[in-house]
Amino acid sequence: MLEQVQPEYKIDETLVKVKLQARNWEDVLKKMGTILLEQGYVRDTYIKGLIDREKEFPTGIATHNMGVAIPHTEASHVIKTTVAVAVLEKSVSFSLMGSDEGSVDVDIVFMLAVNNPDKHLLFLQKLMGILQKEEVLLGIKNAAYPKAIAEILDKEF
Repeated sequence: MLEQVQPEYKIDETLVKVKLQARNWEDVLKKMGTILLEQGYVRDTYIKGLIDREKEFPTGIATHNMGVAIPHTEASHVIKTTVAVAVLEKSVSFSLMGSDEGSVDVDIVFMLAVNNPDKHLLFLQKLMGILQKEEVLLGIKNAAYPKAIAEILDKEF
């Protein structure tokens, strides 16, 4: 049984974006990283850390009828643990996780900011559990408002 994520990790709806417009995966990371920076969750090194890590260790995952990505970087770039979520207006291509080739068109991005390396694996495991639930992903993808997505994720975390 997985340890429950602490209530302090409640999803902040200001970090949830619906119909985010982005040209490519790097644009998504810059836009969402900027929101995390402006809200005080991450250091100014976070966006570069994200992009560098995504180039080396891609995070695109094909699930059910949609693609998702879970970009993240080292704890040293993070001030306060959280998850930012973007539902993209149009899918963007991310390289597949664990593959040297191949990509997936991503509709939902779960951007992790975890300041404690010991909690990083727990967060990833919890998120991977959510990715197994097609009805949850569809609820997130089809939600009209950030608050609705935050409420869905709060129930899952």
